[in-house]
Amino acid sequence: MDTSSEQLAIAIGKALGGGQASAYTGTSYCQSGNHLLRHTISVHPRAFIWSATELPDGATRTFDPRRLIIQTDGVDDPYGLSIERIPFSFPEAVQLSFPLSLPIWGRQLDDYHPVACEVNGSDTTLLLRHRVDRTIFGSFTFDTESGIAKTLFTPTTALKLEREIPPENGEHDFGFVSGFGDPDLQNRLRPDENTH
Repeated sequence: MDTSSEQLAIAIGKALGGGQASAYTGTSYCQSGNHLLRHTISVHPRAFIWSATELPDGATRTFDPRRLIIQTDGVDDPYGLSIERIPFSFPEAVQLSFPLSLPIWGRQLDDYHPVACEVNGSDTTLLLRHRVDRTIFGSFTFDTESGIAKTLFTPTTALKLEREIPPENGEHDFGFVSGFGDPDLQNRLRPDENTH
């Protein structure tokens, strides 16, 4: 474990950056006590667009960044979000996709703060100490090169993110496209068959 301020600051910077500019899909695992939930997720981190469907046949939650509303199966949740509450109100299923949503950075309302880091192969792990009870620890692991979050473990919670690997068939992967516009746009973009 490296407890030097310089190395810890570099590791925190990489972790907060998240390296997640492009859209992706994956599976998230959320465990609290003996209760494990799995979700398929689609995320575009820079646009704050996400959806999470509980497996095998559970509800789908999405975030509408234009209206600042979380929806469950297309129905608006009863409360809206302010800019200050984003991403703090995101569900556990997508929290690893938005590292600032995790209560581990030592901010006023966070439960933990990083105290050391360790590089193991291609991963970096931040050792987290509880703010109130200094005998309680957790860990946050991310890919060292990209900053992509992988796991968060505390005595009460375990989060794991498995991202799907983009195709390596020579084609470009642009992730998913989300829009709020005209559903008839494709028809209007086609040239009229009677014109030359």
